[in-house]
Amino acid sequence: MLAALWRHLQWRGLTLAGLGILWITYGIGLIVTDRPGLVAAAAPILRVMCLEAWGGVWIACGAAGLVTAALRPGRDLAGFAGAAGPPLIWGLAYTAAAVTGAYEVAWASVPLYAAVLLQVVVIAVLTGGRTRRCACEGVADGR
Repeated sequence: MLAALWRHLQWRGLTLAGLGILWITYGIGLIVTDRPGLVAAAAPILRVMCLEAWGGVWIACGAAGLVTAALRPGRDLAGFAGAAGPPLIWGLAYTAAAVTGAYEVAWASVPLYAAVLLQVVVIAVLTGGRTRRCACEGVADGR
């Protein structure tokens, strides 16, 4: 069963599913926890929406990644947009907070958001040209 799941998901689907679960978990954390440092670092985007609403954005983007994980390359664009969107927005907000002096130590979190964004882009580019077919379609190597 795991082998069939791997043949269907491969690295592209695994990345979307994994990040989808992580984004949902992080979004829930934004909604239910109180973190003053995060509020200070995310101040630029908290002027647009409250922290709970941003938690909902992380959850929605995670759900998009999770739902599209099983789709073929080209059909999973919403999942990759959902996987890349929140770290891009939050990385820019943390950068702005550090540069403007609103929260000087926000710079320390920027590489984390950049690393996740880089991972998403690399996986999307490296696996985007392949045609992924489900193992149930009779393809022995799962491609």
